[in-house]
Amino acid sequence: MTNTTHMTNVTLVPECNLHDIDADCVIWLCSSADINPTISNLPKSTQTFIQQVFVDEAFIGAKGQSILLHRPVGAAAKRWLIWGVGALEENLNISFDHPSASHGTRKLFIDMFKYALSLKAATITLVLPCRAVSRSLQEASKQSKQEITFVSQLLRAFHFCYYQFAGYKSAPCLAAKKVTRLNIQVSSTDMAAGLVLDRVSDSTLDEVSGEALSADSALASGDISDELLACINYEAALAQGMELARDLSHMPANLCTPVYLAEQAKILANTYSQVTTKIINQDALEALGMNAYLAVNRASAFPASMPVIHYSGNYSENAESSDSAYSGNNAHSGNNAHSGENDDSITDKGNSRNTKPIVLIGKGVTFDSGGITLKRGGDMHHMIYDMAGAACVLGVIKAAAELGLNINIIGILATAENSIGGNAYRPGDIITTHSKQTVEVISTDAEGRMLMCDALSYSERFSPHSVIDIATLTGAAITALGHTCSGVMSNSRSLEQALVKAGEQSHDPIWPFPLWPEYQDAIASSHADMTNAGKNSPGMITAGCFLSRFAQSFPWAHMDVAGTAFKYGTSNSATGRPIPLLLAYLQRLATTRKSS
Repeated sequence: MTNTTHMTNVTLVPECNLHDIDADCVIWLCSSADINPTISNLPKSTQTFIQQVFVDEAFIGAKGQSILLHRPVGAAAKRWLIWGVGALEENLNISFDHPSASHGTRKLFIDMFKYALSLKAATITLVLPCRAVSRSLQEASKQSKQEITFVSQLLRAFHFCYYQFAGYKSAPCLAAKKVTRLNIQVSSTDMAAGLVLDRVSDSTLDEVSGEALSADSALASGDISDELLACINYEAALAQGMELARDLSHMPANLCTPVYLAEQAKILANTYSQVTTKIINQDALEALGMNAYLAVNRASAFPASMPVIHYSGNYSENAESSDSAYSGNNAHSGNNAHSGENDDSITDKGNSRNTKPIVLIGKGVTFDSGGITLKRGGDMHHMIYDMAGAACVLGVIKAAAELGLNINIIGILATAENSIGGNAYRPGDIITTHSKQTVEVISTDAEGRMLMCDALSYSERFSPHSVIDIATLTGAAITALGHTCSGVMSNSRSLEQALVKAGEQSHDPIWPFPLWPEYQDAIASSHADMTNAGKNSPGMITAGCFLSRFAQSFPWAHMDVAGTAFKYGTSNSATGRPIPLLLAYLQRLATTRKSS
């Protein structure tokens, strides 16, 4: 008997002998300790064949060694991909305790799945190494939790490699994507047959690994099979959210417009009962005094708008009390715009039974020419990725809805197109923001913070638990951290530490930068309360200082993902980060609230 989760193309199958597995491709994750025990269970003819191949290729199961066999003698599978993992059992603690330490292991898995998927196999069966993993799945222990993390990293690598942006080429062969099913062997027929699918959607976060576990009695009873299935569903939901974000990020600016992002927000509301969407239109933004927000979009051919998405984690219980303005026929359509400052139709004062919402604000500049402060032409076509923050917010809410997280989330998409025209805002302009603070424009290419500052002050009406903004904000972030790690600045040490820990647990690292008072001097202005850019100052920190002035009444963190949401200068390079980090943070918070 096999069990397939409802949101993924991953199946758990009972363990059997290697030569009996019928699949297009069998991946044998092979450690040095695994060679003799596994070969001894093969038919004699297959034993002789495999032993000779290993001698010929000097294969000892070392990390990164690989052998591809077509129609192995005495085997049911079309191909065996034998992939060396080294002493993986001994290195589990080292490999998964810290993101930098696990880089080599993750790369190993990504290289392996890239190779396997290049074979165009319809089914891939994964044989875990050394059987130690399978044995420990029966133990409710720290070791078994580590191996759940091991499986989650395998799944994350598979989903990452499986992703393919469809693109816009006219060749028919490129239009259809071949579906590949991944089978994972578990230790016994009884465990595989006993998995309960309808219990997985109610999931919690493991304290050690940061991955999803069954919310039923799995932890108490030691039924690790439920945890394994919950892990598969968690990774599948995460993959769906990241796929949405990556697809949107890869779209050209003539298709992925501010209007299109608003439509995506409405689609989420139409898809999930826990999600409602409002689109605040240009007239409403003007009535709200969102002048910094509006300035960025002034020269665009598209009208300004700000989609606001509300995810209610216990929708059936508190939708009426906390979201009465969302109810009715238009609750999911998103067709009604916010009409003014005193209209509370889209507010949540934190009175709902599920406590205060977490507000996520994503920068959604669908194309950034730099405005009058024009960017250099060579790499300007990569500025389609400047909406990756908004795509991340959409992806996180989609993943949260798939998992049914017991938490309230408000997503704000700060969308615009920073264009050039007679109506564009200019260097030297002084703009009064939504918070009534004034900003002297030094650079129109520092447009992201102009959008985000008004969105930040707007979010105060939700009485939030915390506000996190996600933006591809500065090239300085790439200079400081490259494409490996995101940067974070916060006015709350506890929020900052929670995000750093979530990054470690999800292997989506983030590093804190200071917001010391001394750095605020860089944005001092002679004519206004502040400038929107510094001079000869650390650019990422200067941007954080600017935003911090609009987030003084709530815990806030700014995530600069310019180097991690995509790889600057490389096409089709969107990563979906930092969705893994944010989902782990939200999952932990939802679990803490549920237990309390």
